[in-house]
Amino acid sequence: MIKSIKYIFFVAALVCGIGSCKKFDTLLDNPNSPTPQSADVDLYLNTVQLNFASFFDQTQDFGAQLTRMTVFFGPTYQNGYSPNSFDGIWSTAYTGVLKNVNAMIPLAQQQQKFFHAGIGEVLKAYTLMTLVDMFGDVPYTEANLGNENLNPKVESGKNIYAAALTLLDAAIADLGKTPATTPSAILFNNQSRSSWIKIANTLKLRAYMNTRLVDNTVGAKIKALVDAGSIITSDADEFTFKYGTQQSTPNSRHPRYNDNYVASGGAGGYIAVQYLYSMVFEKSVADPRRRYYFYRQTSSVPSQQQMPCAYQNAPAHFPAEMPFCYLGSGYWGRDHGDNSGIPPDGTLRTVWGVYPAAGKFDCNDFTQTGLNDGGRGAGIAPIWMSFFTEFELAEAALTTGYTDDARTRFQNGVTKSIKRVMAFPGQVGATACTASVPTDATVTKYIDYVMAQYDAATTTDARLDVVMKEYYLALWGNGLESYNMYRRTGKPKASINDGTGLQFTVLPNPGAYIRSFLYPSTYVNLNTNASQKANWATKVFWDVNADPLQ
Repeated sequence: MIKSIKYIFFVAALVCGIGSCKKFDTLLDNPNSPTPQSADVDLYLNTVQLNFASFFDQTQDFGAQLTRMTVFFGPTYQNGYSPNSFDGIWSTAYTGVLKNVNAMIPLAQQQQKFFHAGIGEVLKAYTLMTLVDMFGDVPYTEANLGNENLNPKVESGKNIYAAALTLLDAAIADLGKTPATTPSAILFNNQSRSSWIKIANTLKLRAYMNTRLVDNTVGAKIKALVDAGSIITSDADEFTFKYGTQQSTPNSRHPRYNDNYVASGGAGGYIAVQYLYSMVFEKSVADPRRRYYFYRQTSSVPSQQQMPCAYQNAPAHFPAEMPFCYLGSGYWGRDHGDNSGIPPDGTLRTVWGVYPAAGKFDCNDFTQTGLNDGGRGAGIAPIWMSFFTEFELAEAALTTGYTDDARTRFQNGVTKSIKRVMAFPGQVGATACTASVPTDATVTKYIDYVMAQYDAATTTDARLDVVMKEYYLALWGNGLESYNMYRRTGKPKASINDGTGLQFTVLPNPGAYIRSFLYPSTYVNLNTNASQKANWATKVFWDVNADPLQ
């Protein structure tokens, strides 16, 4: 055997020696390892789409925790997370999305698959901006170069935002060309090039709104976008990733459905007390979306073993108006910064409902959730909904010099949100019991109530309070935009009237609010050019809001 191997190498050397080495090299191509030039652009795009959905879900989850949509265990901001909490986000972004999309785009353009390239450019731009939103300055041009640069340095978040806007323009150009073929699978709601052009333009709006405190020209930029008429304003163009009902190999269901609808029963994770209170108890009118957002597994009053805080007084630093612990009527959440032990309450907690996770509609049946309940997980990731546009344009009209009717935009946002949520059960095969579906009168009463709040506000800041609170309530399923909004505006307040701010942490002194996340351990520990931030209070470039955040 050894002699045979030596003979092969001898022959190879002899062939190369007489000038035929180039021909011999072609025999070394491994058919099971295709070259980049022969790679399948469709498979690249599928990989990018799936990793992008994972990236979005991870980032929105952290934002939801910090804005009291879901529970932040804490108990302080300093020890609520560690650098390795973000290793998954970092790896998914740089390897799962950016590395693959960087390889795909030039191939797609070379093969005139411009639709593929445009989608890739949109997803890359969103990923880059979100990395900045989460971490501030991050690697960009030096990233993913392999052996050329194993220790990439961070670059200015401002410059990366600018690069992302350039990418969106490139996407719009590619999407405007006639492609050689269309993608074999688009895993988002958007199946047409015109819809993806609207996404690209709307992400420019998103960028302008995030940077409005550091760029006094965004009003004119927003006007140009709106006047051009190619942004997301209808449900047909919403930017949503579509989940399926398959349980394994692969599991295609909504991540929150996976957490809360299992064969053994019981919920994983908690919805925050603040969000339950804001949706159900804060107003004197019923929010029409509450039975769609939340499903109650019980109507019973918790025992001390099941919910110890229900038998304790609220912390002394909580104002009298601030919600604490058990809210009643089966709404069972957890307070901000409560890191006490987990009681035996998995089958009692309020869980995610039919929107957007495709769970169960709350019909007052108060039964334990189980596998294949409701819409079986075929929900959506609400990356950008049509009503997001309306709320942000209302904010723009109040804050940027962009000329528009803020009141009308605000009313459009509330109305579109309710309509979209109420239509959702029928779209995912879930049952919404007729007796519990909000009537037209109930919907009108709610809209009239919030519009009266807007009309009663006497200052721009007070009107912004009303708008941002309702935007917050419409953002269920997208904690990333909630986190961006909170840092950008210092809003919403827990109650428009009491001015106390969102629910405090259970501890009276939680430390400075997290204005950006620490760099992941995989980046700091393995990169000689990386250095960790001084603390969680480090702001991203567009966050110059002086308001102390809680």
